[in-house]
Amino acid sequence: MVSLPYHYALYFDFDKTLKYHLAVSVLFLRLIFQADSENKLFFIKIFNLKKEFKAAENNKVSNFIENKSKKIIEKKFKNKTDPAAEKKEEKSKKKSKFKFDFKLINRKNLNHIFEFIVKMIKILKLDYLKLNLIFSLDDPYYNGLFMAYYYTFKGLFNYPDLKVEINWQEVVFEAEGSAGGKIIPLEIILQILKFIFSLKSLKIFWQLYQSNSKKG
Repeated sequence: MVSLPYHYALYFDFDKTLKYHLAVSVLFLRLIFQADSENKLFFIKIFNLKKEFKAAENNKVSNFIENKSKKIIEKKFKNKTDPAAEKKEEKSKKKSKFKFDFKLINRKNLNHIFEFIVKMIKILKLDYLKLNLIFSLDDPYYNGLFMAYYYTFKGLFNYPDLKVEINWQEVVFEAEGSAGGKIIPLEIILQILKFIFSLKSLKIFWQLYQSNSKKG
């Protein structure tokens, strides 16, 4: 099945919450994933037969999350009344917190990731790509860097419906887009494995591991 061509169509909208609709079809089988802030639906369609699955409120996963949340809330409340326990928890969090080495954000590494994205776009064989993005990051340098890659991307691919704007007044992220085309999962898997085990990627992973293995 991984060597067969799959046709897909994706629509998404993000404005504080994510809403999306993804349809994937192969031969006579069609899978549809649909979600918004309130509902998550999954459809299986075979010829004219359609079966709907909805995330039930009383399923095991929901119950587990709910029970886990209650325990966390109770623990937080208890720690609020116990300063020593609260201080101990904060110290523990600091030790276990994931650290990202911002030295890894450089042109060499970004070029490596950008080349991978371009290859993936070519493999995805997009028939169309529409995107309307308004965003802004804390650091203006990264805004400028992102826009430089954006214009390079537009120069490589002929997708006229790509619109990206920076909001210089506040940190924001709003996006709406759609894409459709044909994919062969085997090609994607091979390309991802090739990227992960390339010397440049392994070097990045190693530097990231070293930055997080340091104590203190």
